[in-house]
Amino acid sequence: MTRPRIRRPPRSTGALMGFAVLGASALIISVIISAIRSPSSEPAPAPAVSAPDRYPNEWPNPPPSDVATLLGGLGPNTPLVGRWRVRGISAVTNGRIVIDVDRGDIGMRVWVVRKESDPRKPPAETARYALYTAQPRPNADSIDDQASGEVLGALVERIKQTEASAPFPAGM
Repeated sequence: MTRPRIRRPPRSTGALMGFAVLGASALIISVIISAIRSPSSEPAPAPAVSAPDRYPNEWPNPPPSDVATLLGGLGPNTPLVGRWRVRGISAVTNGRIVIDVDRGDIGMRVWVVRKESDPRKPPAETARYALYTAQPRPNADSIDDQASGEVLGALVERIKQTEASAPFPAGM
């Protein structure tokens, strides 16, 4: 008796089938990976931050009366000189008053201290007080000598008008 012959596909068909399954698997895996790495999983770009958010006004309320008296009534949102305005004025903290000023595009803080409390040579002074600039924004190169001189000059003139009659604010 003769055995029945089983017909087998040629080997090349089996190899093609294997490559087709392998290619389909690779395609499915790459689709899954690209779905996992979708643009939504990438970090979102940082939202634009407005100037008030980057440089918050820590003193939105009027300063204590003894500080306001020394500064000739300056307070938040009052004009100082030119385009410069006062954003905020601190109470006396660590022996100094901090005045935050800006002109929209740039800003800085001015520290007012008793002259005898700081041995450094101040950029501006009155008979009883020394004034220093601090925290220029957006960066140190933003404030030139003319800009800081304009602000310091206006503050010196105000303090000179009141310092003889106004006692040192509490904490100075």
